[in-house]
Amino acid sequence: MLQHIRLLVLSGAAFIGFSTAAQNNEQYISFSNYQWRVAAAEAVIESYLGREALRLRGGRLIADAINFSDGVISFDAAFSEQQSFIGAGWRAIDDAHFEEMYFRAHLNNEPDALQYTPVENGLSAWQIFHDGNAIAPVSHTFTDWNHVKIVVIGDRADIYYNSDTPALHIPDLKRESTSGAVNLRVTGRGEGPIYFSNVAVRPLQAGDEIVGEAEPPLPLPEGLITRWQVSEPFSEATVATLLRLKASESSSHSWQTSSLESNGIANLAKLTGRTREQDTVFVRQVIRSEAAQLKALQFGYSDRARLYLNGKQVYSGIAGWRSRNFSFMGLVGFFDTVILDLHEGDNELMVAVSETFGGWAWAGAIADRSGIRLLE
Repeated sequence: MLQHIRLLVLSGAAFIGFSTAAQNNEQYISFSNYQWRVAAAEAVIESYLGREALRLRGGRLIADAINFSDGVISFDAAFSEQQSFIGAGWRAIDDAHFEEMYFRAHLNNEPDALQYTPVENGLSAWQIFHDGNAIAPVSHTFTDWNHVKIVVIGDRADIYYNSDTPALHIPDLKRESTSGAVNLRVTGRGEGPIYFSNVAVRPLQAGDEIVGEAEPPLPLPEGLITRWQVSEPFSEATVATLLRLKASESSSHSWQTSSLESNGIANLAKLTGRTREQDTVFVRQVIRSEAAQLKALQFGYSDRARLYLNGKQVYSGIAGWRSRNFSFMGLVGFFDTVILDLHEGDNELMVAVSETFGGWAWAGAIADRSGIRLLE
């Protein structure tokens, strides 16, 4: 989960190259020949396993002066087996928009030990990207340094983890930006220290290339709906108990058109950010039917969805992380189906989609398009 903690409070700590006289009261630390802006609960340079190392907790360090495009990012990390998310971001246009990889220290050798995700408007999207082109198993060592290398060329990246061959190949980086800053990240509930050393960012050199191969993508459903209208964000409390919408509901909102990711899912965070007070959007589609008939809508979402057809609620569900049981991840796919009872003429489908963290998502498909036409 993305965290930005601006205040660094430490007592009795020894700092090397730490400055508190920065503009806008921001704090910086020099490490591995780079100047890092501190957006973390703790950032301390000390000796660890025989090296100068950075101990980082609860947030990020951002190297604003680096304008990274194509090139190589590498670092070593040391940690214990604990719930921690450790990684790096690149091509950051600001603190809320960048590409990111991280590994889960508590999931040694598990299929999702290593994760790629874009970050849009401050929201990670790991629940949206979970096929073999976004996750991979890796083997951690908890007694020595783990070596990570990220090779980025154009729209692709290879991630090496304690290996001479890529542990993960990313065939399609999801963000449009082609250059930006680099950051380091540690989040999670683990209480043990996490260290970085030998951090390096460099341009491409002879021999640097993308060598990984893409995994087969998950199949898209028949009748995928490729365009949705998305409202501005509002509070989920507005619709929490609503079984019927006002007739004027759709006209009271402003609308943008969503795009789909290659897996058929709309990453709603591309259009808007989320706050605790504004955590919900409406997703809208108008279905023109030649006659009264039933149609099956196959859909997926994160984290919560309320479907309204012609103002009447026809579905309500929760699919967030651990919302159903302790091991439920809330990964998004076309896992649910609702039957739409269409009348002749125009039928308005409005879906209130609410987000907590992990991926603000909506996706839908109607396989049988006979006798209907989508207007949005």
